[in-house]
Amino acid sequence: MGKTLILLKESHYSLNPPTGKVLFRYKEDISSKELPLVESRQVDERIPFQFLNPLQSLFFYEYEGGNALVCAPTSAGKSLIAHLFMRDKEGRKVYTAPTKSLVYEKAIELRRYYKSVEVRTGESILESYKKVKADVVVSTYEHLVYSLRNSAEWVRDISCIVFDEIHQITKRWILEEAITYALDKELRILGLSATLPFHQELSRWIKAELLIYSEWRPVPLVREIKPLKDFKPARIYKERDAQICAKLFSAMFELSKPDEQTLIFVPQKRLGWKLLEVAKEEKIGIMNKTTPFEHDDEREPEIAFHNADVPKEERQEIEKAFRDGKIKKLIATQTLAYGVNLPADRVIILVRMFNERGSQKIIPDTSDILQMEGRAGRLGIKEVGYSHLLTYGASTDKLSSAIEAFFQKPKDTNTVNFETLILFVLLGFHYEGENYEKFLKKTYSYRNIKRSQLYKVVDFLLEKGYLKDNRLTDKAHYCIRSGLPPTKFEEFLRRKLLQMDTLATIRPLLHMKKFDTLYYFVEKGESFEEDDFYVSSKLTLCGNKCYEDNTHQFIFYTEGLTFKYPNISSPPGEFSYLGTDALHLIRMLIDLKKLGFWHLKDTDILGIAHSVKYGLTLEFAPLGGIKGIGHIRANLLKRVLMEEGVHPPALGSKVEDFLQTLEQTELKERLVEKLITDRKLEKERAKKEAETVLRILKNNKDGFLVDDKILLAFGLFKMGERAYRLKKSELVKELLWNSPSPSLQ
Repeated sequence: MGKTLILLKESHYSLNPPTGKVLFRYKEDISSKELPLVESRQVDERIPFQFLNPLQSLFFYEYEGGNALVCAPTSAGKSLIAHLFMRDKEGRKVYTAPTKSLVYEKAIELRRYYKSVEVRTGESILESYKKVKADVVVSTYEHLVYSLRNSAEWVRDISCIVFDEIHQITKRWILEEAITYALDKELRILGLSATLPFHQELSRWIKAELLIYSEWRPVPLVREIKPLKDFKPARIYKERDAQICAKLFSAMFELSKPDEQTLIFVPQKRLGWKLLEVAKEEKIGIMNKTTPFEHDDEREPEIAFHNADVPKEERQEIEKAFRDGKIKKLIATQTLAYGVNLPADRVIILVRMFNERGSQKIIPDTSDILQMEGRAGRLGIKEVGYSHLLTYGASTDKLSSAIEAFFQKPKDTNTVNFETLILFVLLGFHYEGENYEKFLKKTYSYRNIKRSQLYKVVDFLLEKGYLKDNRLTDKAHYCIRSGLPPTKFEEFLRRKLLQMDTLATIRPLLHMKKFDTLYYFVEKGESFEEDDFYVSSKLTLCGNKCYEDNTHQFIFYTEGLTFKYPNISSPPGEFSYLGTDALHLIRMLIDLKKLGFWHLKDTDILGIAHSVKYGLTLEFAPLGGIKGIGHIRANLLKRVLMEEGVHPPALGSKVEDFLQTLEQTELKERLVEKLITDRKLEKERAKKEAETVLRILKNNKDGFLVDDKILLAFGLFKMGERAYRLKKSELVKELLWNSPSPSLQ
């Protein structure tokens, strides 16, 4: 193992005036050493500060090549360390991070130092057809791994990889696969982490020549742990969650100053929504539009809730408002701690503690708490960052002890996830053939796996037809290429055999989606019981599996039942950005067809993609092709067509022909009527909404009933790059008008 250095908290750094010092010690030594900060012009004239900070300076002094691991608090300048690591490497350099938002953020930072930086997230299917020319690629973990598995051209000349948030290895198995690949190919590795208790062990695994552990923080943190019960509730509630949030609401205003940017982290989404509802009742203006409760707040927004349930565009508006200081208080879940960088002056973290089977449980866990605390402190704006941990369910002493114990905690490699192990065994065969155990011995979590557990997995793969004569079958190659776990593939095949509803059948193929948020937004609606019964009746054959993976919520969405819930102006969470998933699904369905697992017509595949993206039944899926129509308005048109007995239009047909069909109905009156009766809008608002829908239709008069991105992606999959050179009308003619009519109803 290489050298280990500890950057001491007594190190100093100031932007104004630009001064500081590096205080550190070698792990084996007691005595400390001091070094001056490195002048930025020594490194790169494009660095916007006069000096590197203590962490960056120490890395500059000590890094001599090979692999490295740096553990330091959030906002300690780890992005510049990535540049220090990559700058002398030849070949393509890759920076990989856990979320798309972080990827885009890091790409902007790295463009300061490199002329060509490209982003690869898998968000655009068109990426696969564009040759990577950049020296630096910033990618999500998933896209990097799928590119490695499929031997994509851009990964062939990689020289080094930076793994940001490397502590995610405890929760994201796909990161472990990427690191294992990099180690096997002897690519240079830099791991960056904010909270990593087992840094020594991980450092040995990646063969790090340098390990830096930082006790120094750019903005000093002041931590306070208090019981939530110390705060008087804003008002009295009977419901348990409301009681907790009423106290948290009071704490939020007692602990923070009016001019401070304050983040309030909650352990569960339901508590965040309840806190937002308490704020509404206390006459605080809320920014969220899509909420589980109805509100029509005309007040100036002062607070918002940022979480995975919030529609994508709405979430981006909230982030900008907090960053610009237009809202001072932002409620969030742990996803924000690992996502986009939104530093605050103060963080308030609600911590639930309870006993389970004789052991103390903490939600969020200590790793997440430390990550959340990393958001406290704005360098150059405030001299100190503040963290308030508010506990309920146990004493504050227990939380303090748990945080101290966290840094002595090794990574648990004894708990084996069967589904993940199946994939790793498949990957072993993929990379090493019948010597699959050789691959597993290179991994971090499965290098000491018991033979009995391995044989259980191999028996499963043999029984289900993924292995034959120690070789991978078509089923196995399909799962590796697509990233679909074999257990999900088996569930898809089971549903297909049961001849279930098409959209319920394809649900396991969308395995990356939880679809666990919708019912929270609709369960208080007056028609929910009736709607839920209708959905359940469609899933009778499926059994519990359709509830375990939230197929019922997915079907609720694709049936367009959300239309009847006025609090939903845009589908919540994952349902608001299924466009990319719809494109990947097209490729999966085309491959299933080629391999003979499902006999689909081209129009079937396109119809399924429209249904998933726009939340429409297959029969009315073409309505999603009206540019700018969206989920709610498309389902409004669907309801009018059904009531009028108008046959749904064909996929790829002309919008003009569809409009001529609609002219036979009193369309505006029917739209207004549906908005009043089903959507429960007031008459004047219903009229305005109807006019908007008519305007959208008129603007699309010369178009076709097919989504542009879905059509182009399908064209690329079917005919390759030639699809780029064809106009939309030519693609429609070649792919749809010459195709057989749809068979899935």
